[in-house]
Amino acid sequence: MPASRTKHHLITFFQAVRIWLFLGLGLAALGSLYYFLANIGPKRVGETVSTITAPDDPAVARLSDQIDALEKQYRQAADAGVITAESTQALEQAVEKQKELLRTYSGAGLDQSTRLVRLETELDSVRARGKVLLVDRLEKDGEELISADKLGEAREKLQEALRLQREINLSSASSRYKNYVRETSLVQGLAAVEAAPLRKEMEASLAIARQAAAEERWADALTAYTAARDAQARINREYGRTRYADLAGADRLSAEIESLNAAGVAAEIDVKEKAGDEAMSGRRAEEAAALFNEAETLQLQVNRNYPRSRFVSSQRIEDLQIKRQTALSMNLADSLDALDKAIGGHLKKRQIVAAEQKLEEAGRLVEKLFKDYPKSRRLDGALRIKLAYLSLRRADLRTLQDEVYDRLLPLPGVAERLLMRTEVTQSLYVLVMNTNPSRNPGRSVPVDSVSWNDAQEFCTRLSWLLGTTVRLPEPDEFRVALGADGAGGAWSRRNSEGRSHDAGSQKANTAGFCDLLGNLAEWAAISGSADKAPIIGGSYMDEPDTLAKIPTELRLKSDRARHVGMRILVEL
Repeated sequence: MPASRTKHHLITFFQAVRIWLFLGLGLAALGSLYYFLANIGPKRVGETVSTITAPDDPAVARLSDQIDALEKQYRQAADAGVITAESTQALEQAVEKQKELLRTYSGAGLDQSTRLVRLETELDSVRARGKVLLVDRLEKDGEELISADKLGEAREKLQEALRLQREINLSSASSRYKNYVRETSLVQGLAAVEAAPLRKEMEASLAIARQAAAEERWADALTAYTAARDAQARINREYGRTRYADLAGADRLSAEIESLNAAGVAAEIDVKEKAGDEAMSGRRAEEAAALFNEAETLQLQVNRNYPRSRFVSSQRIEDLQIKRQTALSMNLADSLDALDKAIGGHLKKRQIVAAEQKLEEAGRLVEKLFKDYPKSRRLDGALRIKLAYLSLRRADLRTLQDEVYDRLLPLPGVAERLLMRTEVTQSLYVLVMNTNPSRNPGRSVPVDSVSWNDAQEFCTRLSWLLGTTVRLPEPDEFRVALGADGAGGAWSRRNSEGRSHDAGSQKANTAGFCDLLGNLAEWAAISGSADKAPIIGGSYMDEPDTLAKIPTELRLKSDRARHVGMRILVEL
């Protein structure tokens, strides 16, 4: 019985600790496996590394002395400015021994590591000095070989120069020997060598294309331009940092290709436009309009399909639209011109009712012309203004004509020219111009303070109203009106009380004209584009003996003065 109880306790204990027992066995197995793997594989034979731990170990002192001696040997040569193979070898040995010291002496501090860096920098700088000279020579030789068109040899020289420059840049040499710009330049130089054959191919194709174009061999020119464009595009894509890259050049070649593709269409546009011009000369308006419309459609196709072609032109589309609208408006514009002449004829004959009827019809035509054909060359802005003005004055046409003709007299000896008996009154000026600039107001008083330009505008409007030419008299015509006996009565400084008086209030001369001298000086006609024009006859500001000399002076056409007015002459 006691034995059974003991057995039961052992089983219970085993069940409680078995999980820890299995865990311990597993860890032991893992440790054994790690040890086995760590020691498996080939082992170095005959290599033993002794580790020095004491700073006063004789081996450390011996290595340090050797390094000092080697560095001193190098430094003496360097200070003398003569770097020899022996001195360089001494520096190399110093570097190796410094590495050995750091490897064998586990207690080496920062000073020893810094010393190694300094020695390695010095060694790399010595090596870099020679490499820089070699890079210079290789680069120069490469450029000369490129100039001699020996691209294969040039490539070898530049590749070697690039390799050396990269070694320098990646080393611990002094920064004065490193040149990253040069490395980039060498890379670009090599790329240029690679791109040179493509450049030659492009230039050869371009020469062929230009020759073919000059000889009008358009298919050959198109093929050659395409080859040149493709070569340039490849250069731009693969060698974009070389001097042969030319984005604008590729665009120009593409434009030439598009121009050649568009050349046939452009020639057809020329033919149709020329035919349209001939149809216009023959007054075949509908035919001309159709031809201009076809030419415009073709030009739109060129602009849309060949946008980089030299035949692209928005201005030509505008010009063709103008020509088309001009052709379409021809009959309407001709009818309007005929109406304008008829209106002028009726007004000249003082047939007011007939003129009014024509005015109404002309008004409708001019509005239709400007609305339907706004780009037509047959549009006449001056005619539109004239007809609009006459339409506004329709109710006053007879009154205006009566007032003007009642004041006209034939110029002595020239029956077809009628000169106004008096100066233009303010009432007439207001009726024509709808304004009054005068500083001495009065309906019957001559208009004053008008410029020469104002006088011209008055004459233009009165020409419309009378249907014939109205202008300022020339100085000689003014003198003809004076005649041998002069002006008759005259308002001068002595009798005018310092102001102008009613037109015609002084005695007329034998030809029937009043105020040729005195009252207001009058603008006269002048030809050309001079900025000055004559005033003649003097004014109320002049003495009688001055008026007797028929005073004349030049004034700026823009001048306005209270003693200056105007008189008109009508040509029949």
